[in-house]
Amino acid sequence: MIAEAALGLTFAGLAGAAIGSFLTVVATRLPPLVLESPGGRVRLGPLLKSLSWPGSHCRHCENPLRWRDNIPLLSFVLLRGRCRACHTPYGSRYVLLEAATALAACGLFFQMGWSFQAALLFCLLAILLALCAVDLEEMLLPDILVAPLLPLGLLYQTLYGAGITAALLGAGGGFAALWLIGALYRQSRARDGLGGGDVKLAGALGAWVGVQTLSWFLLGAFATGLIGMGLPILLGRKQAGAPVPFGPFLALSAAVLVLWPDLSNWLSRLIAG
Repeated sequence: MIAEAALGLTFAGLAGAAIGSFLTVVATRLPPLVLESPGGRVRLGPLLKSLSWPGSHCRHCENPLRWRDNIPLLSFVLLRGRCRACHTPYGSRYVLLEAATALAACGLFFQMGWSFQAALLFCLLAILLALCAVDLEEMLLPDILVAPLLPLGLLYQTLYGAGITAALLGAGGGFAALWLIGALYRQSRARDGLGGGDVKLAGALGAWVGVQTLSWFLLGAFATGLIGMGLPILLGRKQAGAPVPFGPFLALSAAVLVLWPDLSNWLSRLIAG
């Protein structure tokens, strides 16, 4: 029994790391396509072509990577995070994304085994990790990554949550709330405070949390967002008013509430005394 569990965790971790490696390619090659496409709408065909060709290579010297230099996590450690040819650092994003995806796969397997629920949750976490990587570096939330979250969230709530109605109301409420806040900010400050991608992501994640947890989802996103925006300003690393990606805060709040659905009930009881 212990051996089977250890084998399962090992396989889950390896599969998660491999998927994380693929997500690093997505996070690197998708933003230029978004910026070059009319209206930022990327079609699946051009995206698949971009992901498959050219092969993995160093972004600095464009030297193709050998298979032994492209093993998730292990190659990064052995090469000390540098290109074998030009010795330019790859950056921490690659190994962090691979490690986070591997940990997500291991954690879900440990809790739920090889179940359909675990597979849906892994899809959520993997897409959110890719979105965070893109948003943190490029201030973008591509529609082609955000869009699948909505039907997946509707399916998840239907099978394991409060039902399709709660999911639809959550999606509509999340979209409307972020759109309204963005519109009010634009009217009062004469500039955008929330991007269209943030609004769409809030709607898609609203389906995952459902209407019953929507208020906690939004509160958690804005609370962590204030902390994330305020600390760099207090430390002198960012000027007040500088743009800050909001997608990671939406992702964090939704992931916590979906993975720990009883948290919202506990918080409600805590406030009620």
